[in-house]
Amino acid sequence: MKFFNELKRRNVIRVATAYLVVGWLLIQVLGIATDSFQAPDWVMKLAITLVVIGFFIALIISWAYELTPDGIKKESEIDRSRSTTHHTAKKLDIITIFALLAVGSLILWQQFNPNEIVSPVIPAKAGISSNELETVQNNTIAVLPFADLSQTGDQEYFSDGIAEEILNVLVRVDALQVTSRTSAFQFKGSKKGIPEIAKQLKVHHVLEGSVRKSGNTLRITAQLIDAKNDKHMWSEAYDRPLTAENIFAIQDEISNAIVQALSEKLGLNSVDKVSVRATTTNFSAYELYLKAKPLFLARSDLDEADNYLIQALELDPKFAKAWEMRAALQSLMAEYGYSDMPINEVESLTEKFVLKAIEIEPKSALAKAVLAKQRMNSNEIQRTQYNVAETFKLYDEAIQIDPNTASIYNWRGLYYMIVGEHEKAAKDYQTCLDLEPHYEPCFGNLVQATEITGDAERTIALLNEGLNEDKIFLDTGDLNWLARNRQNVAFKFLANRKGVLDGWRRVDEIYQAYLHPDQDHSLLIKDILTFAHNNSSLSEFKLGNVIIPLGAHNNTPDGFLVWSGGYKKYRQSHNFKSYIIKSGIHEYWLEVGFPPQCRPMDGNDFECD
Repeated sequence: MKFFNELKRRNVIRVATAYLVVGWLLIQVLGIATDSFQAPDWVMKLAITLVVIGFFIALIISWAYELTPDGIKKESEIDRSRSTTHHTAKKLDIITIFALLAVGSLILWQQFNPNEIVSPVIPAKAGISSNELETVQNNTIAVLPFADLSQTGDQEYFSDGIAEEILNVLVRVDALQVTSRTSAFQFKGSKKGIPEIAKQLKVHHVLEGSVRKSGNTLRITAQLIDAKNDKHMWSEAYDRPLTAENIFAIQDEISNAIVQALSEKLGLNSVDKVSVRATTTNFSAYELYLKAKPLFLARSDLDEADNYLIQALELDPKFAKAWEMRAALQSLMAEYGYSDMPINEVESLTEKFVLKAIEIEPKSALAKAVLAKQRMNSNEIQRTQYNVAETFKLYDEAIQIDPNTASIYNWRGLYYMIVGEHEKAAKDYQTCLDLEPHYEPCFGNLVQATEITGDAERTIALLNEGLNEDKIFLDTGDLNWLARNRQNVAFKFLANRKGVLDGWRRVDEIYQAYLHPDQDHSLLIKDILTFAHNNSSLSEFKLGNVIIPLGAHNNTPDGFLVWSGGYKKYRQSHNFKSYIIKSGIHEYWLEVGFPPQCRPMDGNDFECD
């Protein structure tokens, strides 16, 4: 009892109380600050450690020393009759009371702003007014790429993947209009504020967040922002063990929280709860899949993407999404120059992987679309003939299962181009671009379709738009079309692209030949073939595209180019008719009707303009 009274007299208890209250308050404020500035984990750990060490130091000092009007002195040197501990006690009581008021205010603030997390996006620049969002519909939302807060900064594929998976879930909610991935992800790392980003994306709401992996733990934060006033509608932080089950559970929780928050704001009472189904139970397999996906979408390093999927399937052979993506990659690797595998092996592997995916997930939209694409490719090169109408039905089934996958519309559009149904092709390409406005394959194919329709002005405008907004492959374009429309510089740039005519030093001679299609160009064709024979890197299909307009009608161009203006003489040739019959297109026309530019003749004959 005597020791306790001495603790009270020396204000040790008051110092301990005041220190604990102020220390707790400092840690809470620092926690909010570290989230706001995305500080690494060690900052918070160091702060807590210093506060704990400081507590014991404060107790020792309060026991051994006393604050006097003349400064700090050892307690043993002070005459107790002249002690001022009672004055120090009053000051400590005042500090404690004010600290407790601050603590109470912070608790109330947290109650009314649960898990409030300051947006990592830098505030909007001056001049961006929320009034500019007045005409934007309330049910619009964009999902920005989540920030990678890992200590090594090498988990961007993972944070992007999480954001994209949430976006894919929200797209399934009919009541919401969700901005495409390619549109939203262009703001990765942007210093623009939320109102400015929302204005450019034409959305009323924005979801942003961050992902931090540390050892065996995962922290995902997410916040839904009303761009009109740049305020949070909802925010949450998820701290979970690092497992595949938890990843999908968090995606589910975030998606439903957003749907609920927007439903309450918009007065939508009939919106169903969304669900996220786990596609794998192996976290490492899921990580590898997320590494492969952006490469697949960008058509970049496709062989590396395939290797990631091989590893993923070794870890989880029941991972249907990995099987369907591997199936799609087989032909894409050959088309984009990432594989020299014989075509029969490509087709065999594609079908094998498609069947694996469908066996695990019968409603795999991508697997069905890939199977249709494989049959389309086989028909085009006249390898194995499949029924064209049945192939279109496969595309239709895939779209019915998943109407939000841009690639499926792109592939079906290609087949419509090949069979001569250009209006349907253009419609599919436009739907593809409505879903993914910066999806390069769709935009490039829309340019090709516009070329074929003969709208030169529109084609040039699209080429300029694509180059200006970086949404077109640099090898997009028909050399013959560029020559006929006097696009000399563009023609020469394209002719010198790798795999086209790189190394050929008489480009202008071909340009002039295209301008005079009625002349005899047999010697030029012979020289080009000799050059190609000595340069194995040249694409056989692209070579055919070069020489057919010069009169080499015994070759076969890309399927959709047969309808281009420069191939009119080719369409009068026997080789063209043979191609149409062997590729199953004629049988398709007999079944569904001929395109506007073609018509049936006597017997089993036909002609095309």
